Amino acid sequence: MKKWVVLLTCSLLMGLTAAALAQDNASLEERVRLLEKAIGGTEAGNSWWDRIQVSGLVEVEAYYQDADTADDSSDVDLATVELAVDARIIDHVDGHVLFKWEDDDLFVDEGFITLTGTDAFPAYLIAGRQYLPFGRFDTHFITDPNTLILGETNEGSLVAGCRIGGELVDLSVGAFNGKIEEAGEDNHVDGFVAGVTAQPFEGLTLGASYISSLASSDAFSEVITDRNGDGDIDPVEDFVGGWSAFVTFEFLDRFRLIGEYVSALDEFEAGEVYIDTDPDDRKPAAWNAEFGVMIVEDLELAVRYGGSDDGADFLPEKQYGAVINWGVFSCTNLALEYLHDEYEDDVEETDTVTAQLAIEF
Repeated sequence: MKKWVVLLTCSLLMGLTAAALAQDNASLEERVRLLEKAIGGTEAGNSWWDRIQVSGLVEVEAYYQDADTADDSSDVDLATVELAVDARIIDHVDGHVLFKWEDDDLFVDEGFITLTGTDAFPAYLIAGRQYLPFGRFDTHFITDPNTLILGETNEGSLVAGCRIGGELVDLSVGAFNGKIEEAGEDNHVDGFVAGVTAQPFEGLTLGASYISSLASSDAFSEVITDRNGDGDIDPVEDFVGGWSAFVTFEFLDRFRLIGEYVSALDEFEAGEVYIDTDPDDRKPAAWNAEFGVMIVEDLELAVRYGGSDDGADFLPEKQYGAVINWGVFSCTNLALEYLHDEYEDDVEETDTVTAQLAIEF
């Protein structure tokens, strides 16, 4: 009798243990399933780490400059560091952040959310800090072209657009609150930008754009004057719009031609730009033309001719030079550049030699 009781008791304990283990295993599997769901699953291409891409840029530069009205100068230093994070949130929703170190400052250069449409409705919306679709600013050179200095604009903005025929035509419009205000107006979103880019056939890209306030561009806004002497940049009497046109043509898998023009649509009043005692109205314009040839694989030679009107000492009236780009290793470029600048009214001439070592990852 005792033997049967012991056997029955053991069987009951084993059954309870097996049931408990089965329940624990089920709970464990459920917890794993929930965890996988929280981090995006484990299927290929669906994990959160597969939806984030990190890239970057490091540039080290050395230069020597010979100026006819100032002492010669030279330096070698870290010029730029960029770290970009791109995230695919879900289909049709992406995020982008670009951290940048430049001129001893660390800042967020770009940060925006992109909403994209479908193949049947190829529209998009970009919201956040971004470079406005004004100008193209293509270049082979280390030094920025005059067109970029006059027109490049980075602002918090909303930009909406539509792509027609894939990459055939891109139409975009945007709204922003610029750095420079109009006299007598409140601080509102009152800046507008519009652009069109077309690729009629492979190798050829051309376009035109408009901005309602050229004074809001990153560099040009810094030469709007303090006419009241209160230490703050003054509003302009009226917004002066700007326009841009560009063409980039690549042919025979070896040659690349770049041309661009950026100009104000009207004149700034005397004393509004450069210096407050300037007696002349100013209608600044800038242009840049470059021709590059791939001599052999990973070795490119390019020449530039550019200039400006009404640029004072802000933009060279005439600029020409050459650059050699050598892809030393994968994602590693060594460039050597020479530029000659001549400024308005023969105020100054400079000759500058710059070397740059850059890596991308």
